[in-house]
Amino acid sequence: MLALSSLPTVVWTDQGRIIGGFEAIPEDTKHQVSLRLKHLEDRKFGWGHICGGSLIGARLVLTAAHCLMDSLGRPLGPQNYVIVGGGTERSTQTTDTFTSPISEIILHEAYDDELSRNDIALLRLSTAVPSAHPTLVAIPLWEETPVAGSQCQVSGWGTTASGVQESVERLMAVNITIVAMPICNGTDSYDGELAAGMLCAGEPAGGKDSCQGDSGGPLVCQGRLAGVVSFGNECGLEGFPGVYSDVAYYREWIRANGARALAANVWIALLALVSSVAVAALHGSWEANAR
Repeated sequence: MLALSSLPTVVWTDQGRIIGGFEAIPEDTKHQVSLRLKHLEDRKFGWGHICGGSLIGARLVLTAAHCLMDSLGRPLGPQNYVIVGGGTERSTQTTDTFTSPISEIILHEAYDDELSRNDIALLRLSTAVPSAHPTLVAIPLWEETPVAGSQCQVSGWGTTASGVQESVERLMAVNITIVAMPICNGTDSYDGELAAGMLCAGEPAGGKDSCQGDSGGPLVCQGRLAGVVSFGNECGLEGFPGVYSDVAYYREWIRANGARALAANVWIALLALVSSVAVAALHGSWEANAR
């Protein structure tokens, strides 16, 4: 359990969950960001990490809805978080480190915290990632769900051992395989608990998986975002692959809500422009009258 001084308690669970992996290659993970609690991050850089996320636009991050809830399943406001990207070391700042407050959180309207359904959310950033940023680049999305047997990679700063609630310093990754839903949802695995919009990935013998602190992070197949880390039965357990929110399944929701978030940014920019023009006009009028 992670106790917070000024916010409702956030509890680490088997939701979110890299096991059996290796240090991530920076060139392959430029889309990866860290979702952090602002009040902890203000104390020391790197302390606030709670979840992962993927940059999918200059001002848009895709993550898991459960990352944005307190222990009672209530959403926390955007003022409680910051997004950090542009590097693979959680506690190290460089000239490439990008940090932005969050101006809006868009949770899936049918998110079910108890059943982990529709576990997906968009974050609108207050600051846009520069188009020429060298180490932070948006990732394209899958249009169709990858077929069973597809080789993919998941990455994150989460724990490397099940049950250990401690983030690692360097971004980790592990190569895993898409598992057919009839197998993953079969009686020897999740036994009917999985629903539409979920995607399974792992290895039959276990030992390779995402883990606590990886929630919301990217499952990437052939250079495109296929899934969002959601939950699992422990970490790396034989017969129980990790469960991800299926990006292709939610692609229309992502597009529609992403467009709305970007439109909001345009309106804010226009209002700021109109306001500055009005102020300039008033100032000019005052000077003319003063003379």
